[in-house]
Amino acid sequence: MVTVIGVSRDVPGFRFTDVRAAGIFVPISPDAPKTSVVARVNGDPDLARQTLLGRLTRIDPNMGTIVTLRSLARLEALLLRIAFWVSMILGGLALLLTVSGLFSVLSYVVAQRAREIGVRLALGASSRQVTQLILSQTARPVLYGLLAGAGLAATLATALIATPAVALITKIVHVTDPVAYAASLIVIITACLAAAWIPATRAARVDPMQTLRQE
Repeated sequence: MVTVIGVSRDVPGFRFTDVRAAGIFVPISPDAPKTSVVARVNGDPDLARQTLLGRLTRIDPNMGTIVTLRSLARLEALLLRIAFWVSMILGGLALLLTVSGLFSVLSYVVAQRAREIGVRLALGASSRQVTQLILSQTARPVLYGLLAGAGLAATLATALIATPAVALITKIVHVTDPVAYAASLIVIITACLAAAWIPATRAARVDPMQTLRQE
């Protein structure tokens, strides 16, 4: 049975996300196990920590560690920085694999149309017209695929957010960040257009009769 004597304001501390749970301060004796003391000092906190550590260990050699809030904040920032770079590296590798796969497939598909390109050039089409035709025909399915993939990714992210395990991560990482989706789409579209443009331009510059003879 305790008596409430007042309500304190929110106290910042070491946490990754906002804590909505209420805390209770109750009287306690220093003799109780796992007792923690928070002290506010003037001057250099590291010097105060070393001074307290030296004096208190003379009284109790088994005393726990003394850390500063600055060290806790740096530790939190370090952990968040590690998570950031791990996410960046894994996301970059996934994007690189996607781009390289699409580039290889589209380059092969366009290269297989060398005979068609030669026929179009022989019938009077210009190199620019052939290149524009190949790009337009390649961009259409790529655009449909990107829209479908982005929709599925957003749907999966929304479903994962609803699970308790991922709900905590969403306070740190925005799984539906529009900037990330837009940047990924721009990179993939650019790679796909380059994959179609390079072989189409190369085939359009070759003599159409030579291309037809090779086929």
